[in-house]
Amino acid sequence: MTSPIADLERSSFWTWLRGRIPILLVVPDLLVLYSGLLLGYRIRLGQWLFPHTTEWGTASFLVLGVYVAALVASGVYRLSPRLMHLSEFMRVGMWLIGAWGLSITLTYAVDPADVPPRGVMAVLGLVAIVGVLSVRAGARRLLEYLSTSPDEPASGMASTSLQLEDLVPRDPVEIDRPALRDFLSDRTVLVTGAGGSIGSELSRQLVSLNPFRLALVDVSEHNLYRLEKSLRTERYDGDLDFCIADVRDASLMDDLFASHQPDVVLHTAAYKHVPLMERHPAEAFRNNTQASVNLLTLCEEHDVDQFVFVSTDKAVNPASVLGATKQLAEWYVRTGGGATRCSTVRFGNVFGTQGSVVPRFEEKLAEGEPLPITHPDMERYFMSPGEACGLILQTLLLDAHPTYIFRMGDPIRIQRLAERLIEHWYPHVDPETMIEYVGRRPGEKMSEDLVAEGETVHSTDHPSILGLNGSPPYSRAELDAHLQRLQSVSSPTRESRERLRKLLLNTRPDGRETTEPSSPSPSSIEL
Repeated sequence: MTSPIADLERSSFWTWLRGRIPILLVVPDLLVLYSGLLLGYRIRLGQWLFPHTTEWGTASFLVLGVYVAALVASGVYRLSPRLMHLSEFMRVGMWLIGAWGLSITLTYAVDPADVPPRGVMAVLGLVAIVGVLSVRAGARRLLEYLSTSPDEPASGMASTSLQLEDLVPRDPVEIDRPALRDFLSDRTVLVTGAGGSIGSELSRQLVSLNPFRLALVDVSEHNLYRLEKSLRTERYDGDLDFCIADVRDASLMDDLFASHQPDVVLHTAAYKHVPLMERHPAEAFRNNTQASVNLLTLCEEHDVDQFVFVSTDKAVNPASVLGATKQLAEWYVRTGGGATRCSTVRFGNVFGTQGSVVPRFEEKLAEGEPLPITHPDMERYFMSPGEACGLILQTLLLDAHPTYIFRMGDPIRIQRLAERLIEHWYPHVDPETMIEYVGRRPGEKMSEDLVAEGETVHSTDHPSILGLNGSPPYSRAELDAHLQRLQSVSSPTRESRERLRKLLLNTRPDGRETTEPSSPSPSSIEL
């Protein structure tokens, strides 16, 4: 076992070394270039000759100087090999091709009689491109292998001592990774909300599938910085772009679509906290509904191949502002058509995500406080982050249904979840003494459902995914008119908040009034 001092010294050494790797690669680059000249003379003249011993000695060193100058100008000595992706490799390669042409031109200009044979120059150019880029690729692999510093979690998930498998035993979900790799190999994928709990896990899985280009969009500087810091250490051959942008800014998103030309858009950005959105319905409407509508419109205008909207079980028979705003967005996605293939992925709670029940309970237990339970019979469907994001990606290969849900087993009673956590933290304490019943919060239902009225359930090519069919409940024209009515009362005043909430929950897009939604019974479909 190494001592802490030895670990610190080793860590300090690698930190020092990693920071100087780019400039240290000057030496192997010079060796590659000089070896290219040696090989060229060997192939051209049939014997090994050092460049300075030939009649082209001066021109040979001028050529080497041009190549070195091109590498310096390319900025390759300011960039760590771990941060070099496909675009950087291509850019350095173009500089080396330019150096080949410039070196021939310069040697002719200095002394036409002293130009090395064309065969030598051709071999040098080929060796330079292959050798210099291979040095970077090798250094990148070596740094990845030697790196021992812990990375921040890519998924942004809270660390939990209790895993979903402890509550719902089920087989791991497998996705068709080879098919997804092949599907994404020539596609540009744009992810909104990329720095959030779902978006960051989705981004991590996408990087491992190696799409041609990946654009990760989030409005949070902190979340996007953490995501970039984590993903830059992953092996990825495509272009990786991190974009700070608000999905509610239609003009800015239009610019992003124009510059990146995405083929696939995965829309995860949303507000997700039920009681908080009850107090801020206008923000919920702008972020969850209007932003989704604008994004779908941009997909249609920019000929995006696929648009996937990530929704929630709270959109079925909604009893909350959050659920109603997601339901509206689902309805609008159903009106999509033309060149853009639109689909909705609807699932329940994601276990252990930021702000969800498990991290909140563990914070309370760490402080020795009782766990607040709304009702002993309250229950929810749960998925692990990896399951949720893997199955979102799997739906890219499906084209038979407008909406998809996942088999998640039976819903879990929140009280049972609390008891299991208490048993883990305080094994000798009666769980009932650590539970406090606080009553249902605004917008909460006792249970959620995943299948709406009028939807029929069908199996798909994947055993863990079910497809939902049903006629679109409203036309785009009806929805547009309803969105205008909602927009007209979207202001922060108390009176406007109440009017907006009533319109969201009690008025259908066709103008019909509805009664206050009640909590549905759990679905009879085996999930």
